[in-house]
Amino acid sequence: MDTKNIAIIAVIAVVIIVAGIYASGVLTGGNSASGNITVLAGAGTMKAMNELKTNFEKEHPGTTVNIQYGNSGELFATLSSQKSADMVVPGDLTFMDNAKSKGYIDNSTVKPIVYHIPVIAVQKGNPKNITSVKDLGKSGIKVALGDTNGTAVGKQSIKILNKTGDLVAVKSNVVVYAPTVNQLLTYLTSGQVDAAIVTEDIANASASEGKIEIIQIPEDQNSIATIGVGLTTFTKNKDLAMQFEDYITSSNGLAVWEKNGFKPVDQ
Repeated sequence: MDTKNIAIIAVIAVVIIVAGIYASGVLTGGNSASGNITVLAGAGTMKAMNELKTNFEKEHPGTTVNIQYGNSGELFATLSSQKSADMVVPGDLTFMDNAKSKGYIDNSTVKPIVYHIPVIAVQKGNPKNITSVKDLGKSGIKVALGDTNGTAVGKQSIKILNKTGDLVAVKSNVVVYAPTVNQLLTYLTSGQVDAAIVTEDIANASASEGKIEIIQIPEDQNSIATIGVGLTTFTKNKDLAMQFEDYITSSNGLAVWEKNGFKPVDQ
């Protein structure tokens, strides 16, 4: 082999090596993660998470973020039985406690993102003149609450009713415990109930469409949860999962959460 051919082969080898280093992310700060991840997310985060997923995949060609939605109880039951998801985004960080104690969550990756604020939602025009938590316990009022074991808003509702001393009266008016916050609004807008305790983010969307009206719960009576994120110890693509977590907690990501009615925890 002559000297010229050896030089050509050497140049090609250098190009291949540099391309490999670039693809590994060493030269780009780790932005080259690729492949798929699976995220278990609370049903109430659906609009924001779908927008975050679309933005991220567009900015990172070759990646796919698969999101499975459900109430927070279902998310961790799935994680416990399948032991395969990369990330969880529950409607209330306290749902992570049991999974953390079992070693299912990488504690160093857990971050709070936004608040989940309960409000009272009533039918358009507020025909039953409901103005407070106490009014939910009046005779003849039909109330919907979230499932008290599986949903963040259900657990928050019980805390609120205990704070105000209205638990017994309101529970006697509850006609349905819904599996997701989204379904609470369905019961309300279809006229099956007079009021429901839902979260502000999803209520604002329906109120802006003229479907319902919102009654705020005073802060000293309320029970505000925090939506957060954490990687599981079962992740097979930690680089990509970390990049997605960094994005949904970044200033650009928080702008998407705010656009969809959530208040960031650092404001």
